[in-house]
Amino acid sequence: MQKEDSALGFKIRSMIPELSKSEALVAEYIAGCPEEVINLSVSALADCCGVSEPTVVRACRNLGFSGYQALKIALIQSISAPVSFAGEEVTAEDSMSTAVQKVFGAASDAIALTRSSLDTAAMEKAADTLLNAKRVFIFGVGGSAAVATDVQHKFLRLGLDAHALSDVNLQTITAAYAGERDVVFAISHSGSSKVVVDNTRLAKNNGATVISLSSMGKSPLTEFADISLYTAANETRYRIVAISSRIAELTIIDTLYSYMSFRARKAENLIIEKAIEDQMY
Repeated sequence: MQKEDSALGFKIRSMIPELSKSEALVAEYIAGCPEEVINLSVSALADCCGVSEPTVVRACRNLGFSGYQALKIALIQSISAPVSFAGEEVTAEDSMSTAVQKVFGAASDAIALTRSSLDTAAMEKAADTLLNAKRVFIFGVGGSAAVATDVQHKFLRLGLDAHALSDVNLQTITAAYAGERDVVFAISHSGSSKVVVDNTRLAKNNGATVISLSSMGKSPLTEFADISLYTAANETRYRIVAISSRIAELTIIDTLYSYMSFRARKAENLIIEKAIEDQMY
């Protein structure tokens, strides 16, 4: 049967590992039974979860809400726009029609979830930081290397001094020379890629500003990032996730590019765009 969830429910589930054991019980109940929680008092929810009322309040605050009432308001708003996880793992028995439905469904869900949970203030801060950077170093390995190359292409068109680095040694060398006016744009779906995490931390220790792009939730990369951007995708099916999360990452990058294009150095942009246009004919 098709599983349904809201962007808020997805976000709450992703934050459960960061909570205490008792708070996690509350978060799991909220994510699993949002319609029921809307009609429960603090004490009633506490009884359902087998915890104290203060634990419910702490759980709400650690999930990013000012209190229980704020959480209930958010639940009401999210329930009106559920997102369905149509994407499932493609199997050998699937027809092309079924494969199309599964893969496109996963991609569509990832974009919808990412859009609903995106922190626009963090996006704006990232854009301003990038536009004021002396140099931008984009770190990504494996599947993220292709995304890093796309970032470089777009940032160069904006007149930024951007460098995509997927080679481990080049990342380390660059991180060692990074300075206070430099920005490292670190891309890792899991946020746990040792190469990316270690080299990004090295650059951070040398004074660089770090912007991370990873899946939703706390990770080694986000622990020291100055600005964290997140994608959201159904993480129970790995191969589909690799595709859908990448599409969500590229959509975030396109959004940054579109926003920054009107704020970048205008004269340089015109020269770059004119040169590219001339080569197309």
